[in-house]
Amino acid sequence: MPKLPKNEPPRPASIPVVTRGNAFWRDGERFFVKGITYLPRSSNRERGNREDSVDPLSEAYLPELKEDVALIRGLGLNSISLYNVDSSKDHSQAMAHLEDNGIYVMVKLFNDLEAPTAMPKNESNFKAKSATWPMYDNPLVTNAFRLVHNLSRYPNLLGFVVSGRCIHTPQTIPMAEVLRACIRDTKAFLRSLDGVRQIPVGVSADNSQIFMIPQVRYFSAGPAAERADFMAKQCYSWAGPSSFTMSGWHNMVERIGPETMMPMLMGEYGAKVRKSRPWDEVTCVVKIDEEGKRVIGQEYKNLRKRFNEVNGRSAEEIASEEVKSYEQWVGEFPPCDTRWQATSEIPPFPGNWDAVIRDVLGDLAPPGP
Repeated sequence: MPKLPKNEPPRPASIPVVTRGNAFWRDGERFFVKGITYLPRSSNRERGNREDSVDPLSEAYLPELKEDVALIRGLGLNSISLYNVDSSKDHSQAMAHLEDNGIYVMVKLFNDLEAPTAMPKNESNFKAKSATWPMYDNPLVTNAFRLVHNLSRYPNLLGFVVSGRCIHTPQTIPMAEVLRACIRDTKAFLRSLDGVRQIPVGVSADNSQIFMIPQVRYFSAGPAAERADFMAKQCYSWAGPSSFTMSGWHNMVERIGPETMMPMLMGEYGAKVRKSRPWDEVTCVVKIDEEGKRVIGQEYKNLRKRFNEVNGRSAEEIASEEVKSYEQWVGEFPPCDTRWQATSEIPPFPGNWDAVIRDVLGDLAPPGP
């Protein structure tokens, strides 16, 4: 059976990645995010846990993470994205192992944020603030701050992504105001932490083509304190045999490019091509032998070849790409109309700031005035 690929020692992920202009940077050089969404699925199935309750960085999943890191490195990837991390658990061993192996980590925030069950259906009865602003409450922000505090001191934390999954229909667009408040307050909390860098705070964007451009404009406009540092775009149109043009990706890139100076990455892509997805590709990529050990399959080699084609870009190609200025750019909010019902006015912080900080930091909280 084929063995796992032998890799050269990776460059440790000890130097933090920052955003500048429309790009990510590490140690003065362009950093291209090449990663996957990671979840220890075998343990998830065995233990009967819900997907959103599994913490891949916890000690319970550390043995599996260490096995998977070898596979991730073998693909030439430099990052993983996580849906769920438990702020009450210790993640030092997992983050240290990922750092040593050159892997950065991107973590979702505010996954529990939901749109109201009854949203207005047209502009005539549109009262966004009364319907959506109460969804941004004290428990939600306290839980998010605890997670930020838990992970903020790791150098290989690539960034936080405010989950935009609550915006999935035209009726839920008003929730964009709440997401901007999440971004604003997460950035403010990071600034309040002694000795902590200003970690990039981005937002994920839904797959919808209807409000794609207004969404990009909305989250990249306005003052830096409350706009997104980057956007993780979701696009599921490339399913099965297709191409950059046939899938519509070319059109998407051409449309978004002139609208923003914000760094962007593909947060999620791919789609089901059959009514029932059997996940045959999983056993093609990684197989389990008679002794329970993981060995790579042919599809893993094919996937590694594809990633190597991307990773093989020359320094000249990378240097020739345009770097836009985002720092001084303020953009323009999309008009609030029947297509986009969200304004630049956003919810205030839910509750007393000092009380929340004391709740999150405990004895580490700075003294009040």
